[in-house]
Amino acid sequence: MKMQRKNKPLAVAAGFFLLLLSLTGTGWAQEAGVAWDQLSPQEQKVLKPFANKWDRMPPNKQARLKKGANRWDQLSPQQRRNMQQRMKTWKQMTPEQRQQVRRKFNRFSKMSPEERQQLRRSRRWFNNLPPEKKQRLQKRWQNLPPEKRKQFLQRKHQRHQRRKQFRSMTPQQRDQFRNRMQDRRQR
Repeated sequence: MKMQRKNKPLAVAAGFFLLLLSLTGTGWAQEAGVAWDQLSPQEQKVLKPFANKWDRMPPNKQARLKKGANRWDQLSPQQRRNMQQRMKTWKQMTPEQRQQVRRKFNRFSKMSPEERQQLRRSRRWFNNLPPEKKQRLQKRWQNLPPEKRKQFLQRKHQRHQRRKQFRSMTPQQRDQFRNRMQDRRQR
């Protein structure tokens, strides 16, 4: 009897140790990443610039690159050329320019779907302008003081909100709204 009681804490400790070992063991397995020779030939082809340092990369970076290689494989030749041009442009940017692009991307990703749609429409409109008009608008925007730019963007946002609100109205509510606006203008 005494022998069993003495061994019980030891058995519990051993069980606990084995449990810890199995948990950390799975953690180590997950952290191991993917060996270069486990990549498909197509993935190796796309990721060739990383071949020398692949085994030293953190597993999460390997996973991101592998995912990117698989996406690359799905692109059309034209999409690949566009992507290569963007990568070339990115490499030529200064660290400050890259940081600015990251900030804009983060701001864009935090926008609502409607705001993104509006921004895309505005961008298409601007891109379809004749070059001279684009330059005039860009120069005008750049010469605006920061406070005026902020006011302009706020008014634009308010107009967008009113349009959104108007679109959600029933036809009867729209008519009432138009009548109120017309009355205000006549005063």
